Amino acid sequence: MFLKSQPLDPKIYGKVDLDNYNKTEQKIISQRIGKMFDDMLDENKKRKISLGTHLSRIWNAIKSLFYDTKYAIRNHFVWLKTINGLRPWEGFDGMITVMQTHIKDYIETEEKYGHSLEEYKNEKIATAKETLEILERMKDPHEYSSRRRDEVDVKYPKYKYLITKYEESTSYSGNFVAQGNGWVGKESGKDPREGYFEFVDGKFELASSPDQSETDRLLAELTKYHEEVNNAYKQAETDSDEDFEKLGQLFKDNLYSWWD
Repeated sequence: MFLKSQPLDPKIYGKVDLDNYNKTEQKIISQRIGKMFDDMLDENKKRKISLGTHLSRIWNAIKSLFYDTKYAIRNHFVWLKTINGLRPWEGFDGMITVMQTHIKDYIETEEKYGHSLEEYKNEKIATAKETLEILERMKDPHEYSSRRRDEVDVKYPKYKYLITKYEESTSYSGNFVAQGNGWVGKESGKDPREGYFEFVDGKFELASSPDQSETDRLLAELTKYHEEVNNAYKQAETDSDEDFEKLGQLFKDNLYSWWD
């Protein structure tokens, strides 16, 4: 990929006749083989520099220093939050944050001061904004699975865990929903028990269901829930892969056009 030229807005620059631009006939003084601009230093030594040229160069240096200082101060405020939030042990999170800050800054500048043809400028802004949206999703990879998991959870009962406290730890196991005086569900881990449970002397034990058909219905619903959750995690991984592919395509097609 190469840096892309950009069509200029005729309202700003006027119409340029590219077919006849810089094609005036000039008399050839000499010809030779060499490197580009290798004679410029010798030409500058031969050329007498006028006072006006000296003053112009000094003025340009002052203007350059002014703009460098101006943007140094501006960038301090634009990047302050990002820089203060970066940590050396952050990998992808820090890199994404840096990209987000700069792309946001570019978009705001392009919208206010862009010189490109309106249609071309709008396309640049749209693709940069789409890139920002993808980066925001990628910043927290867990959001892919959380979003898909939430879509499943809203369709089912609010399942609860069996919480077991040990001397030095606590475990959270299975999914359970209330039925009568007990709970219906399935434990997690190796050789999990499932069915209707009640607490007997403080321990969670299988018991006879007051309504076996309702217990069977709740267990079938739980099985379906687990299937949908597994599918949700698979879809979340697909979503993430698609974002990576889309981001790569956006960079490939547009990165070298994001300038003004």
